[in-house]
Amino acid sequence: MGSPKTVANHLTVILKPGRILSGHFFPAGTRFALCWVLLIQAAGLSASVLRAQAPQELAYAVVVTGLGGEPAYEKLIEGWGKDLYTVLKSNGLPEDRLFWLAASRQKGVYAESRREQIVQLLEKLAARIRPEDVFQLFLIGHGSYDEYDYRFSIPGPDLTASQWNELLGRIRAGKQVVINMTSSSGASLPVLQRKGRVVIASTSAGRERNFSVFARYFIEALQESAADANKNEEISALEAFRYATHEVSRYYESYKRLATEHALLEDRGEGEGSREATPETRQGLLASSIALVHLGGSRTVLDTPEVRELRARKRKLEEAIEEQKYRKAALDTEEYFQELERLLLELSTTQQRLDGLENAEDPNERKP
Repeated sequence: MGSPKTVANHLTVILKPGRILSGHFFPAGTRFALCWVLLIQAAGLSASVLRAQAPQELAYAVVVTGLGGEPAYEKLIEGWGKDLYTVLKSNGLPEDRLFWLAASRQKGVYAESRREQIVQLLEKLAARIRPEDVFQLFLIGHGSYDEYDYRFSIPGPDLTASQWNELLGRIRAGKQVVINMTSSSGASLPVLQRKGRVVIASTSAGRERNFSVFARYFIEALQESAADANKNEEISALEAFRYATHEVSRYYESYKRLATEHALLEDRGEGEGSREATPETRQGLLASSIALVHLGGSRTVLDTPEVRELRARKRKLEEAIEEQKYRKAALDTEEYFQELERLLLELSTTQQRLDGLENAEDPNERKP
């Protein structure tokens, strides 16, 4: 077709006032305007050719769930990891680009979330991932901060924020997303931030040490069309962040509790991050450009009335478990454990029903 400039030169000759082109008559005075329109179209075609020739962007995702510390938290962390893995897999990420590492082996888990396994996987991916690819890391569980460094609680030796940053620095992906959904995760943000990387932390500081519920609502955002604020049939990292922060606030308000976590987003590689990612705060531009899931025809996440009802029931049970733990000091010990056991059993039953429906739609689930 030639370059846009060549096309424009030809058009200045062809589009003489009063000339007929392809059966259409162009009156005098329209040559420049029409030439400009066709020039833009030619440039668009050239850009399309360049995009078609460019290497395809591939997404890689690693989900790491850590230790729970006690049965109730273990159940929540394990369930959130399974939900996130299921959403990403159902949305089209193949098994060679989606990895779930958990504190215990189970269906769908790639490896245990021990430091040596995490290091081995990230080094393997560092050799595969290209600059045009997108890398996503999701951390779910408990974090801690000793006024010096953030640590993610996993079986065996923990990983510090500095160690995570060193591992991520070896991955060449031009766009990276790190979603740290743990307690004290705010302390990891200054260490993890860099140009080309979105960092989301579920707390604003290392001092926010209580168990974080941000993961539940962030994962829920990836399953809810309501999170698609601009209605482009994609849920970006920014949209998921905004949905989750709103739902976390609703959760604490509904139980009349003081919020013990305040999520931050930072995607410019500098600054302290922001609770409100807007043009005014100069945060959110990169996060808005990275789609975590696609809706519409490309989406295969199971969405039936029964599944929606089970997800809603699961959410209410998880909130009830956290509220029960919050009220522990005010309850009789026997009464506390009896109710907690009942809630955990019902949550387990609900999760099994949900897994049964979702696995029935995915016969190629990775074997443990």
